[in-house]
Amino acid sequence: MTLKEQGIFLIRCSEMLNNGFNLLEVLSLLSKLRFHQSILNSMIHDLQTGDSIYQVLLRNHFDKQVCTQIYFAEKHGYISTTLQEAGSYLLKKEEGKKKLVKLLQYPLILLLTLFVVTILLNTLLLPRIQILYTSMAHNHGSHTSFSLQVLSFLPYYLLLILLLGLLIFFICKWRVKKKSAVSIATFFSKLPFIGSYYTLYQTFFIAREWSSLLRCGYSFSEIITIMREQTFLPLLHEMATDLRSQLINGKKLSDALSIFAFFEKDLASIIAHGEYNGRLDSELQFYSKVCFERLEEKLTKLFLLIQPIIFLFIGLLIILIYMAIFLPMFQLIENI
Repeated sequence: MTLKEQGIFLIRCSEMLNNGFNLLEVLSLLSKLRFHQSILNSMIHDLQTGDSIYQVLLRNHFDKQVCTQIYFAEKHGYISTTLQEAGSYLLKKEEGKKKLVKLLQYPLILLLTLFVVTILLNTLLLPRIQILYTSMAHNHGSHTSFSLQVLSFLPYYLLLILLLGLLIFFICKWRVKKKSAVSIATFFSKLPFIGSYYTLYQTFFIAREWSSLLRCGYSFSEIITIMREQTFLPLLHEMATDLRSQLINGKKLSDALSIFAFFEKDLASIIAHGEYNGRLDSELQFYSKVCFERLEEKLTKLFLLIQPIIFLFIGLLIILIYMAIFLPMFQLIENI
């Protein structure tokens, strides 16, 4: 299933659970509507053989973050609400991807066109200008030399930028594979531009899940055990192991959390305040909503900035190309 189909599926499941159906009945009905019939039949079989919901979804390639939400939901019991939230999250994620593609599509086509144009200019126009200068025994000035060099090397510069970008990407990917999940999360949280979005999302996610588990009466030691028992999201598993050792050594939870750079600094103070007044579940739930609102606001601003920055870069390239074409011509006209 695509992300959009996964989202629609989870929302439909939530709606039908709220109307009194159990999950097997929901899947059976949806399979009769020919909505990914083979996948749903496989899910029904797996549930009947005793697999949990999150295992069934994980096996059918659902989003890992969503599977984690449902893993926690099976512990705290808010299955229907979690399915609704998970479905909405996937639809927003798909919408965000489409927005990004739409924003980048036209500028990337322009960049590709500019690349082709510079190659054609180098192949057809530049040699003729050089021949003309040679035939007239004329030395072109520094401005003209610069513009001709820009036109000559521009395709190579663009290609070099692309290759450097790919090289950096593969080096980062290779180095990340060798590190622990906590180290990778810390690395992402410290990246320029990306880091603030990453920390906000991680904080929102953990605050929401802890809030739901606390509302159902779980203690933090039990929550940490639940996190350690799952293995499909290594970050949670490693984080729970580190937290457990910190708590055993006598640290408070708020102090233990401060070692993780991929959470907002506010989280530790929210937990300390909630533990003091005995309303930690409510405060974490409120704080998770605040983090999500901040994240949505930052993403909206980012989408509004991306396209103008790319167009500014393209505009500068176009100016350079015009200078490279017309400066030599103007200089030749002056010397005729």
